Amino acid sequence: MVNTSVIRVSGKTYALDLTTAASSALLIEATTNDQTNYVQLLNTGTGVAAVTFSNSSTVPTPAVPTTGTGSASYVLPAAMNYPVIVAAPKAPFYIKGISSGTNTLYIAAAQAD
Repeated sequence: MVNTSVIRVSGKTYALDLTTAASSALLIEATTNDQTNYVQLLNTGTGVAAVTFSNSSTVPTPAVPTTGTGSASYVLPAAMNYPVIVAAPKAPFYIKGISSGTNTLYIAAAQAD
């Protein structure tokens, strides 16, 4: 028997405008009473984006990696057609982003059923 998990959105969709300077921390909240510990991310801009998450409003500054350097941030490609779903702290949580250009990042809390 195959185990199947259904992922569904459990909150509002937020838009975060990104530039080459780190954004302010944005609070992501769930609108259901279920445990929400995933997030959908969609980067629509032409630059690479990097995000970090935190349970507190003190979020580490994200960084876009460059040749020969690493980054503890989650990196998103440019001009995404579909969102990716990644594990995140249990909602409510905070997110910060940065980009190599000017982008809009769409964010929505999600949960597995």
